[in-house]
Amino acid sequence: MVEIQADEYGGGSAARMHSELFAGLMSSLGLDPRYGALWNEAPAAAFASVNTMSLFGLHRRWRGAALGHLAVVEMTSSEPSRRYSAGLRRLGFDERVTVFYDEHVEADAVHEQIASIDMCGSLVADEPDLAVDVLFGAACSLAMDGLAAVHLLGAWEAGRSGLRTERTLAA
Repeated sequence: MVEIQADEYGGGSAARMHSELFAGLMSSLGLDPRYGALWNEAPAAAFASVNTMSLFGLHRRWRGAALGHLAVVEMTSSEPSRRYSAGLRRLGFDERVTVFYDEHVEADAVHEQIASIDMCGSLVADEPDLAVDVLFGAACSLAMDGLAAVHLLGAWEAGRSGLRTERTLAA
């Protein structure tokens, strides 16, 4: 987990911290990058996955589920990040916008191996009874992402934003 966190914190470079890269993406899109600035505009479905992850992380009893949840996030994020980056480039955005997703294409491919094999595999080898919890956490991650996808795709099919209020993005 320390290895994954070290990458998230930019490997010692404040400018490469993933939170800073994301803030730059938000600013470049004309959105407020301050922590929590857009919470009131986000639908409840957007919080389902992180709330589930927080629940697992707050209770030691759910440590296997927390690792399963993290492993699925890492295992399923590299390809979507590649697609987000490509889509933003097609819309005319440059590296100031795409760097956050570009970083996650490579980093999450590595994190996938660390989370699934080193973390989950080691935990289950040491404590086989937690295998079901690891799988439960993984299933919860996929289910919560499914809820968010249903909300977002439903909004798009209806011709509206997935946000609670309409926003105009810089292009």
